[in-house]
Amino acid sequence: MFHLPNLGYPRFVDFGHYHYRKVEPTLEAHQHQDVMEICFCIRGQQYYELGGDLLKLQGNDILIVPPNQNHSSGIYPEDIGELYWLQVHIDHTKGQLCYLPKEQSEYLVSALQKRAGYIFKGALVLKSLLQKLVGQLESEQTILAELNTNQLLVQLLLDTLELSQAAQIVVPSERIKIIDDFIAKNLHRIIYVDELAELVNFSTAYFKSWFKQHFGAPPKAYINRLKIERAKEELLKSNSITEVAYNLGFSTSQYFATTFKKFTGMSPKVFRAQIEKS
Repeated sequence: MFHLPNLGYPRFVDFGHYHYRKVEPTLEAHQHQDVMEICFCIRGQQYYELGGDLLKLQGNDILIVPPNQNHSSGIYPEDIGELYWLQVHIDHTKGQLCYLPKEQSEYLVSALQKRAGYIFKGALVLKSLLQKLVGQLESEQTILAELNTNQLLVQLLLDTLELSQAAQIVVPSERIKIIDDFIAKNLHRIIYVDELAELVNFSTAYFKSWFKQHFGAPPKAYINRLKIERAKEELLKSNSITEVAYNLGFSTSQYFATTFKKFTGMSPKVFRAQIEKS
């Protein structure tokens, strides 16, 4: 994580990044005083409890968290995936964004703040900007590096604002519907990537890339997540964890337990015990 004021970038606060390959503990409720936080979900998913609403970010989603508002991941752990966040101070006495003229700086802050509190779709170009920003901040802070960083920060905010103002009506493609329906009907067994690719007439290699772009996760991870969501329901109906595992196409109860813990942070036995106590 980078504390941007210490690096010579006023009006910003923290810029950070995580890439979790297993679930982490829940994000506890907190707020940022006079600071809005822009969250860029690159892949995977992340829940945010915000203002009484539970929001679910998936790959390529953006959420602007309003200043002075409690937010957390609710009852959910910090999930598997990759996410960047950038914090911007709304207090004009903290300086101008990237040394822009005051009028332009205040316009950007105000316009972004108006888009806070709901999810909107991002774009592939943002990932490139975010990666370049990390590289610039990790390099020696020469005058040229500072110029490049200021340019990247301004471009990132402008692109985010433009995306937030775009129409957010998303109609799923026919291919997505075909894949979703097939997976839902076949959660009881092993689902192979090549058979999914064949359904939509793609090569397996191209399908993997296409799937990740449209579903926010690789096929195996996406399918296993759905299986675990179904398992949560089934664990309350059956006395046998092994039965639940086999009914969802897992080869062994141990593999099921390992996958369950990866996506929930607890074993099936502990999950069932916690639900029965509540």
